[in-house]
Amino acid sequence: MPALTREGDKCTGHDACPPRPLATGSPDVIVNGRGAARVVKDIYEAHGCDAHAPHSAVIASGSGNTYINGYPAGRIGDPVSCGGSVAEGSPNVFVGG
Repeated sequence: MPALTREGDKCTGHDACPPRPLATGSPDVIVNGRGAARVVKDIYEAHGCDAHAPHSAVIASGSGNTYINGYPAGRIGDPVSCGGSVAEGSPNVFVGG
């Protein structure tokens, strides 16, 4: 089962664009002291590179059976909307589905 990702955890980046942290998370579902990540709701900090203008992104899809504030939970390995995937998460909270 993949680990739940949280506010402050990074994505992999894509092309030449560097990894960046998730800038937002749930205000009332806290995991290891950080807001839990919600698919299409929480936003990664903007980044850019020679191949792409600066842009932000969201977790594109996640758990099919675990929801946080009505949104699917984001997990390590889930895709990010601009490319790449979720790279970091909780050391002890795991989400299936």
